[in-house]
Amino acid sequence: MTTKVKVAHIRKEICGWPTDTYEIDTYNNNHVSSSLFEHDPLLPVNPHTVLMFVPGNPGCAGWYIKMLKRVIEHLGDGYAARAVSYAGHGAVPDVVQEEPEVGRKEREKRIAWTLDGQLQHKISWCHQVMEEFMTRHHGSHTMSLSKPLLPKIVWISHSIGCYLVERQLVLCKQTLLQTQAVIHLMPFRRFDPNPKWKKIYLSSLASIPKVTPAVLQVCSTIAKVLPNKIVDLYLEKVAGMSVLEDRELARGLLCNPTYAKNFITLGMEEIRDVPEKSDNAALNIIGKICPMFILYCGRPDQWAPKNHMDDLNKDISHGKLPNNNALIMEYNDDLIHSFIVYPHMVEPVVTFICNSVSKSCQGHHENDTSFTSPPLQSRL
Repeated sequence: MTTKVKVAHIRKEICGWPTDTYEIDTYNNNHVSSSLFEHDPLLPVNPHTVLMFVPGNPGCAGWYIKMLKRVIEHLGDGYAARAVSYAGHGAVPDVVQEEPEVGRKEREKRIAWTLDGQLQHKISWCHQVMEEFMTRHHGSHTMSLSKPLLPKIVWISHSIGCYLVERQLVLCKQTLLQTQAVIHLMPFRRFDPNPKWKKIYLSSLASIPKVTPAVLQVCSTIAKVLPNKIVDLYLEKVAGMSVLEDRELARGLLCNPTYAKNFITLGMEEIRDVPEKSDNAALNIIGKICPMFILYCGRPDQWAPKNHMDDLNKDISHGKLPNNNALIMEYNDDLIHSFIVYPHMVEPVVTFICNSVSKSCQGHHENDTSFTSPPLQSRL
């Protein structure tokens, strides 16, 4: 019997917003199609561990799916992955527009435009995923009749997605108790850029919320009327995107003025609201339950500079953070914050994720799927 890893792209309504989500599962089947995004008629293998992925802004999980598929292929049977885009972030008009189709409920702008709204969106997505696993379990011919089962969770996040994951785990105790590990990739969890002039520049842009989105929308409108060849050439030669599929996604975002407004409005709030100092209280709360693995990158990174890692190491040495392998950090000078669009940078990140998952299994029964969870709750 051959094991295949399949990806399903499913648009779901979460908090009233159509949202791009992805499901990556293993199938034990000799006749699975080789098409990456094709649904398979057979039920996938029930996992003991699910990787839950939250991207950074620009909020499109589609960038990361090949990476996550590689991770699941490496980890093997018993693992699955789920990924979610941000509310209001995508290349399709129905995903980004504030006003829904005729006859549908009006969408709350705060869900797409604020960190609290995006946090509520991610919590609701997590609830949906766990409910789907419960439904799958009840429909399985091999299910245990004694108790419903839920997989353990390994959270993987990039940039501002790391901030959202930390807040969710502090707010949702049951989700935290179900979590086996947290893996942050270049976390934007504090706004303290290096060099300092970037802080002044970015804060200035964030302080004029009526002007900055309008300027970006004008640029997006101009890009929209340009020939596709011109935009594609810019993305390939200037932005350095060598993969055609990545350029097509980027072009869909770049030439979408409504998406540009959602992207920059949320981005400005990130700059205004993310604290300057590390939230050590959150790290201590999470660290009591599961380990956290953090990857920092080299070269100038205004969102997750290396000095943030140095500060965390100082806090550990001063006893402000646990020194019991609850916080494990790694630095890779060959990576940049936007690693995901450069194929040669993705494999080291895949290795980091797989090694982190393996380390988190120490002290856990890797093949034990007997985690039982009551209904998930949050205080939002």
